Amino acid sequence: MINIKPIKKGDILKLIEIKKDVYNSSVYVEDFENYFNNDTIKIWKISTQNIIGFVCFYHVKDEIEIIQICINKLYQRKNYGSLIINKIKNLNIKKIFLEVSVENSQAINFYIKNGFKKIGIRKNYYKGNKKTIDALRLLFEF
Repeated sequence: MINIKPIKKGDILKLIEIKKDVYNSSVYVEDFENYFNNDTIKIWKISTQNIIGFVCFYHVKDEIEIIQICINKLYQRKNYGSLIINKIKNLNIKKIFLEVSVENSQAINFYIKNGFKKIGIRKNYYKGNKKTIDALRLLFEF
C-alpha cells in the first residue's frame, strides 16, 4: 500500500538520508526543521512499508510552488513521483510552479509528462563547482 501524507518531526532523519543519497550533497537537519515549522511550507512523505521519498512545497492560497521532489534511487522511474504530483493536483489550487536545472533532462521529461509547460528561464539560478546553471521555470495550470 502506498501512502502520501504529511511528515512527522521524527521522519526528518530519514528524509535527510534519502536526499543525501539522491543528490550526493550536504543536508542539514535545520533546513528540514525550518520547513517543518513554516505554515506555508508543506512536506509530504511517500511510503510503502518505509519512507521512499518526499516532496516539499509552498502552498499559498490557490498556488503551489514545488521546492523539491526526492525519491530514493531504488524507487525512481516507478511512477512514485507522478503519484505525488497527482496528489498535489487534487488540492484546491489553480497553478503549480517549479524550477529545474536545464541540465536535468530526466526531471524535465518527468514534469512535461505530468502536464507541465515551459514558461521561462532563470539565468544563473544554481551555483556550484565553479559554474552557474540556468533553471527552467515550469507551470501546470488547471
